[in-house]
Amino acid sequence: MRDYNQSKKRKTSLKTYILLMVVLALNTLRYGGYLLEDSTSIYNWILFVLNLASLLVVLFLSTKKDVDAQSG
Repeated sequence: MRDYNQSKKRKTSLKTYILLMVVLALNTLRYGGYLLEDSTSIYNWILFVLNLASLLVVLFLSTKKDVDAQSG
């Protein structure tokens, strides 16, 4: 029973991670597109930078977690 719950939790975690990555990637592309279309308002710059930073942090933390899991 315990293995089933851990497996289910892992699947839910993976789905959440994939959803988060998709949303961050789409938002980053959207605001990047606005900036490429010469809509250089400060709002678009801030949201582009925040989305890009969030995307990089999530990628960094997930790879660090994977490396820690493999080494320990």
